[in-house]
Amino acid sequence: MSDQAKNSAPTNPTRQIEQVCAPELAIKNRRGFLSLALLFAAGCVSNNKSARMPDPVWPDLKDSTPTTTKPKPAIAAIKPAKSKDIAFILDRDNWCSSSGSPSVPLLNPMLPVKYITVHHDGMSPFLAKDERSSAARVELIRTGHRGKGWGDIGYHYVVDRGGRVWEGRDIKYQGAHVKECNEGNLGICCLGNFDEQSPSDEQVAALEKLLNVMMNKYGVSVSRVKTHQEWAPAHTACPGRSLQAEMRQMRMKRLTLRDGNAPTLA
Repeated sequence: MSDQAKNSAPTNPTRQIEQVCAPELAIKNRRGFLSLALLFAAGCVSNNKSARMPDPVWPDLKDSTPTTTKPKPAIAAIKPAKSKDIAFILDRDNWCSSSGSPSVPLLNPMLPVKYITVHHDGMSPFLAKDERSSAARVELIRTGHRGKGWGDIGYHYVVDRGGRVWEGRDIKYQGAHVKECNEGNLGICCLGNFDEQSPSDEQVAALEKLLNVMMNKYGVSVSRVKTHQEWAPAHTACPGRSLQAEMRQMRMKRLTLRDGNAPTLA
């Protein structure tokens, strides 16, 4: 049964799955969201009673890098080459083992992309720039989402502090990253807690590059590139003060370049 069909079925108290609603319906549960916001004032928080959206579900570990990691399995088949515009994005196989495959019955097909939303992971501060530690952090997020019964990691792309971009949930599936506003919304998460730290220069540059590519690819205007806290029903501090400031600077840059028809869009 798809997510859409399950929305009309009785609630299963033993499993919570991702919510699918349009942005226009986002304000109807404001009273409940405000009360929950008092409990989760920071981090990438989503306050949704049906919990099909990411709540503060990740363990806030002092050392969020697991001491052991599973070896990557051999790739059974050669994947087709990526198009040049996204060739810099690391395949999911670089961080997720075959045992971490998504549960497709819990996912909905992605609608045409109209929005892009930027997040931080909101866990403990994360300073590592190496590939292994970054991959472990992404896996930690995925297992947190799956542990709540969701079909996969909620974000489509993840940007680490070393300037790498990791493939998350396949873009053909709707994400799970902004309460009641997932339809046609591409989700990007930057590793770290930017209420307590600042993004690295490499991370900001990679985020800007990714935004440029995705905005061009899907025809998304700068007015439809948001942060989590900028969605009216979100009630969250995500993506943190320092990354929010970086996003404001990117917008100013875009407005400055717009009249010159510059190819960069962030």
